[in-house]
Amino acid sequence: MKRGFSSGPLPVPCPLCAEPTQPRGETVHGPDPRVAGVPIELGSHAAAMRACPSCGLLFKRPFVPDETLLACYAASPGDNWEHDPDPIKRRFDQIAALIEKHAPGRRVLDIGCSNGALLKHLGSNWERSGLEPSAEAARVATERGISMLGATLGDLPADVRFDAILAIDVLEHLTDPDAFFRGVCTHLAPGGVFVALTGDHDAWGWRLQGNAYWYAALPEHQVFYCRRTIEHLARRNAMQLIAYRRTSHARHKPTRVVRDALRGLIHGLMRRMGLARRTPAPGWLPARDHMLFVLRGPGSA
Repeated sequence: MKRGFSSGPLPVPCPLCAEPTQPRGETVHGPDPRVAGVPIELGSHAAAMRACPSCGLLFKRPFVPDETLLACYAASPGDNWEHDPDPIKRRFDQIAALIEKHAPGRRVLDIGCSNGALLKHLGSNWERSGLEPSAEAARVATERGISMLGATLGDLPADVRFDAILAIDVLEHLTDPDAFFRGVCTHLAPGGVFVALTGDHDAWGWRLQGNAYWYAALPEHQVFYCRRTIEHLARRNAMQLIAYRRTSHARHKPTRVVRDALRGLIHGLMRRMGLARRTPAPGWLPARDHMLFVLRGPGSA
């Protein structure tokens, strides 16, 4: 062996920026993993967490293959998601306000629209289209008057454009975020906007509980962002970050806020003491561990 030559493991590149990443410990999944209500055999998939010091992306490695996840979504039962979620609890009002404020026209596409509840809330004065891999959810969305265009962005004709594209609870499922954002830009009309809601791993509770955090413990959640990551994606795709808000996934009653905070704090302290290392943390749904943001498409003034 030549002097100065290292035979150590090759660096693991970031799936977004290709820079070398750092190990962040083992992932923590529950004993009966499911995706969209469908049992999934993880095997060796999603065994470790990696962090990119350059763009801030946090991701599981190796990924669960896209085709495995899509098969789960396609087979998901109709009752896996609420048929008519409370629009105020789920922040549909905030999302609608952002679209009204920033979209240059009335054509809207919801990627991963589930049963069309959000698009239904927007109302018929919008030209509403959706993408959804779950056959049962897509059927319900069609009954609600939503124009279903396929399962994923790859199903769209190249010349189709929208004034607003939504990705609510979608970005964390991706294995190629950069390709997804490029696809979004391809289908944005001039001046169009991309509106997204996803987890923010810079949140205090997440940093306390680490890889056991409830959001990271879901097997279908594979990549995790912070504001720095979104700004990096915006620069790569010539987009402009025009709105950003740290928020909770949904609004909850004060009693739920207190209960989840106490349980989360106890679990986090136990992990810090070396206990509950392999136990997923309890749900902390009222935590401000998400970000709702708007990106203006490339070429906009």
